[in-house]
Amino acid sequence: MNRIIIFKSNTDSLRMFAELIAKGFEENDYQVMLADVSEQRDIRPEIEKFSEPGQTRALFFNHAGLNILTDEHESIWNVLDVDCYNLIVDHPMYYHVALIFPIKKLTFLCVDEYHQKFINRFYKGKVRSYFLPLAGIGPLKPIIPLEERSMDVLFTGAYLIDDNIEYHIADLGDGLRKIWLECFEWLLIHKSWTLEQTVEMKLKSYSISVSDEELRDTVRLFQDMDGMLRSRMRAEVIKTLANHDVRVHVYGEGWEFLECKQENLTINARIPFDKTIPLIADAKIVLNVMPWFKAGVHDRVYSAMLNHSVSLTDSSEYLEKTVKDGENILIYSLDDLEKLPMKIKWYLSHPKEMERVAENGFKYAINTQTWQNRAKQLMEIMEG
Repeated sequence: MNRIIIFKSNTDSLRMFAELIAKGFEENDYQVMLADVSEQRDIRPEIEKFSEPGQTRALFFNHAGLNILTDEHESIWNVLDVDCYNLIVDHPMYYHVALIFPIKKLTFLCVDEYHQKFINRFYKGKVRSYFLPLAGIGPLKPIIPLEERSMDVLFTGAYLIDDNIEYHIADLGDGLRKIWLECFEWLLIHKSWTLEQTVEMKLKSYSISVSDEELRDTVRLFQDMDGMLRSRMRAEVIKTLANHDVRVHVYGEGWEFLECKQENLTINARIPFDKTIPLIADAKIVLNVMPWFKAGVHDRVYSAMLNHSVSLTDSSEYLEKTVKDGENILIYSLDDLEKLPMKIKWYLSHPKEMERVAENGFKYAINTQTWQNRAKQLMEIMEG
């Protein structure tokens, strides 16, 4: 079974991930069909021609391509007996429909270990799931020596101003509104908790007993909180740096509205995902703020390493097990942001130490954290 169909979605980052993991499969003697969901044409004939029933696999990113139907309105994957793998790069609460879609052979690949636990608990028996973290992307141009790079600190990502709590709770009853607000305040303080852990804890504190299905659906009702927390944390990190006179180059919408010492921000418009890789390769320190991954990692962390930059990020349970602060990465705490500017300034004033961390990070990531590595890991899952 060495045939695999890999779908390129409409999202620029996921398209690049698909292309890179496809190369990994090809290097391991797989026959690969790259299917582009952005093309406005019927790709079913090509899928049918390429597939050998019971001998073909398909890989989707955020379920793009998963719901292709035959003329009889049946899943093409069921008809062709294809083994399906759906890599989701966000929390499973966003993919409820894909999780319950009636595909016989369906495995979800999760970028956070808590995401996998969520599926195992709340969709038990419906789909299989495995943990498969995001990977990094290496240099697209010749490497620039660290001391010659034009940016001290780089952050790529938008500041989406989303503080309208009333909008997000408008359709909830009084009891759920109260619990929503308490969960939000709790997570702003207890930043290592997941949303589902917090919702369950708050319900129990009021002696409210719910089934797993009811708990799952309550979490889904509260899912807007995930994006609000992400936005808050990004804002707090960038504001702290700017207000402590750390110059940061930011690429993405909204930063001109952040209340801080704006003279310390070099603000640039959003650019396509592939254009961020040369930027990473021209920065001494690449800053990451996790998108509420508490046992996973963002691809930005490894892309920094693979481009010989110093990777700077808040931590997660997964990172705590795999990397070491000051050795191959720099870690900061969302609970103690006042120490972050001092840490950055110290490393910028000690270029040899920066270079040591950057090179150790590269050696670590090149052997373990590329999309070629992920292809091999996924083959083990598929063949195991």
